Amino acid sequence: MSTDTRTKLLEVAARIYADAGYHGTTTRRIAEEAGLNEVTLFRQFGSKDALLREALEQADRHSRASLNAGAADPIAELHRWARACIHRFYDHQKLIRQILGDTVQRPEIAPRICEDPSDEMNQLVDFLTELERRKILQAGDPQLLQGAAAMLVHSLLSNALWRDMVPDVPSLDECAALFVVVLLRALRAPAGIPEQTTP
Repeated sequence: MSTDTRTKLLEVAARIYADAGYHGTTTRRIAEEAGLNEVTLFRQFGSKDALLREALEQADRHSRASLNAGAADPIAELHRWARACIHRFYDHQKLIRQILGDTVQRPEIAPRICEDPSDEMNQLVDFLTELERRKILQAGDPQLLQGAAAMLVHSLLSNALWRDMVPDVPSLDECAALFVVVLLRALRAPAGIPEQTTP
């Protein structure tokens, strides 16, 4: 199977899964929409669960923002990254909700997102650790850095997933900026470091 065919199967599987969930994402439907037969699909991936797991991992990885600890203005970089993350989570909310719901019953399809070094949590912990090394932050404890990273990522994610159900919520960019300011205050950014940047 060519790389293009494999990529197409993964993209089709992720798109169908976002709309139909685990039970509605049949191998027959994936193969038909990809213009292939099921035998080809099973020969390549072995099972529906293996195909879905790889499709979900690829969908996550392709749209992930990167965070550069060496940026000239690391606070502006953190704001840029937080905005990119909250928009990505919002754009993929259907897919994320399906994953959260289905993996309770079928944990074997859960993507191994947290094992990836480019995962948002891993990136953010590394970024905050570097900022503390450069004396831009003063957490004083690696566990506080990890906790702060978890709070920021989870705040961005939960806001993006549930914002449509809450009236009068600020914009995605305003929420991302607020969450970054809270993180910077919690990690005691020294006076003189601007906490906010213009979106």
